[in-house]
Amino acid sequence: MTRSVLQWCPLIALLFIVSPLAAQSYRLDTLARAPSAQYPVCLAFVPDGSGAFFFTEKNSGRVRFFDGTLRQEPFLSVAVESEGEQGLLGIAVHPRYPDTPYVFVFYVRALDRLGIVERYTDSAGVGIHPTQILYVPRMTDATQNNGGVLAFGPDEKLYVAIGDHVTQRLLVQDTSQRRFVWGKILRINADGTIPQDNPTPNRPFWAWGLRQPQGMTFDQETGDLYITEGGAEAGNAIYRVRKGDNMGWPFTDRTVEPATTRPLLMFPEGRQPLLTGIAMYRGDGFPSLRGSLLFTANASPNVWRGTLSANGDSVLIERVFAYPSGFADLQVGPDGSIYLSNGPYLSSKILRISPVAPAFVTKPRADAVQEIMYTYTPEFTGTMPEVRLLNGPYGMTCDPKTGTVQWTPTNDQAVQHLQTFTLEARNGAGRAFQTHTISVINVNDPPERFHLARTSAIEVLSFSGSDPEVILRWEPSFDPDGDTVQYVIDVDTTAGFESPALRTFAVEDADSIHLTLPRQNQMYYWRVIANDGRLSTPSEPASGQIRVAYVPPPASRVERTTPAAETLAQNFPNPFNPSTSITYTIRRAGYVRLSVFNLLGQEIARVFEGTQQEGTYEVSFNKFDIPSGIYFYRLQAPGIFETKKMVIAR
Repeated sequence: MTRSVLQWCPLIALLFIVSPLAAQSYRLDTLARAPSAQYPVCLAFVPDGSGAFFFTEKNSGRVRFFDGTLRQEPFLSVAVESEGEQGLLGIAVHPRYPDTPYVFVFYVRALDRLGIVERYTDSAGVGIHPTQILYVPRMTDATQNNGGVLAFGPDEKLYVAIGDHVTQRLLVQDTSQRRFVWGKILRINADGTIPQDNPTPNRPFWAWGLRQPQGMTFDQETGDLYITEGGAEAGNAIYRVRKGDNMGWPFTDRTVEPATTRPLLMFPEGRQPLLTGIAMYRGDGFPSLRGSLLFTANASPNVWRGTLSANGDSVLIERVFAYPSGFADLQVGPDGSIYLSNGPYLSSKILRISPVAPAFVTKPRADAVQEIMYTYTPEFTGTMPEVRLLNGPYGMTCDPKTGTVQWTPTNDQAVQHLQTFTLEARNGAGRAFQTHTISVINVNDPPERFHLARTSAIEVLSFSGSDPEVILRWEPSFDPDGDTVQYVIDVDTTAGFESPALRTFAVEDADSIHLTLPRQNQMYYWRVIANDGRLSTPSEPASGQIRVAYVPPPASRVERTTPAAETLAQNFPNPFNPSTSITYTIRRAGYVRLSVFNLLGQEIARVFEGTQQEGTYEVSFNKFDIPSGIYFYRLQAPGIFETKKMVIAR
């Protein structure tokens, strides 16, 4: 696809880029043809939603009415000059029709070749009370560049697009006089008076600088006005026109002054398509076209789709329909169908391109996998529909343009196993439904992380005469798949849990275990692992530590048959690891303190402190957190202050 840009790059290649409606499927009906319809030009739908429309016949000067069948009697007839591009051209219906039953036509009058805008009242299908509300003077004998397009805007004002009549072309830039209407878009009230809010006071001019406007449409949603510039001369273009815009004609380069706006699309030098009708598609018949500009031409018998760029200053175009002969107008009916007048050349037809009801022709995969993207893009017969997800599991989405379904199943959805979704496909011709149940394959998930209830970095477990006992606790884990969780507890004397002393325990549905440890001074490491039978999860933190330390009972009195020779005996064994015994004798009851010091004279342990009776006592000393070396122990008691040396050899 090629982008139309403001620099005039060659765009002829666009005429051969095709994305036909046939790829989507459509129905093509001929609503009228010659000789019943003669050279149909412009169409105008009545605004009651019935689908009925008026159309003009260029050469005969007749306005015809179609309401399911073509009425043989014309709505009105006027005498026209039909040479060249002259004749009965534009038509518009008042937006309040039938309450305000006005029909407006633009024609070149046979008597004097003036361009006439005339209003008729619809009386039971017949146009009566012709009222002239505007005329276009003629200054040359040229038979082309009449323009003559009519349209009502959302403001209920009548817009009239008039060509330059191949007159003094600089007059298309002149807004000084009301009669200089050539090459301009006029905005008038339904009675022909001039609205007070026009760009120039007391002037009918809305925009100017045009050569041959052939199509005009308003976007029903935004109110934007779009026109086509046709004609055999170079520079066929599409414009978005705003109040007071100047399209720059008769100057060939429309990117400089006096131009104030630039074309969304301009065809390059060479054979021109002779652009005619244009419409902004907002219908439901062809959902894929919604929001696109549709336009057509006489010399190149195609319908193009134009997609506005992100900043709205250009269009991307593609051909969506081709036909043997050219078109004079394009309109979108209230049913969303596309209507084309195939004239004023020999074919003389009015065509309708209608959607075909959709039907699903593919089915989605029957299974999905947890945590893996599931994608399904349905295919259809009939016209490409708009697709909606009517119901489905949480997290499932659907692109309405392509129908692509995307979904990443969660663990909870996998545990439920079966998930159902329903799609609705619809266009202007009908709708179809598709419901499917998907089996979600569960991918086993490990138990969730859990915490040890005992969170201290190092715990100390003391024992004296009995075996050391400990209760290890943890917070329970949860398995997302609902599997039973078993806990494995490892206890070891090394942090790597690889020593021969490793002991392993397994429990189910528990949050603690009671253990008896050996009666020895030792550091133990413990950890808990949750397992669902296939996958495991460690605790947080990954392990805990417990130090088992023997704590001797309070110093006990030693019965001796003879008094000790010394008050403070040498410890035994000495050197020692990890513990030693110290014996001392108290000659007189009183306060006693036995302490251990390092070489700097700092007290590092107090072995005993308290009141004792006269006698001999024995205590044990162990200290896991001091290094090997020489230490001193000192006894203070009534009448005693004595120090001895001890050696720790790790």
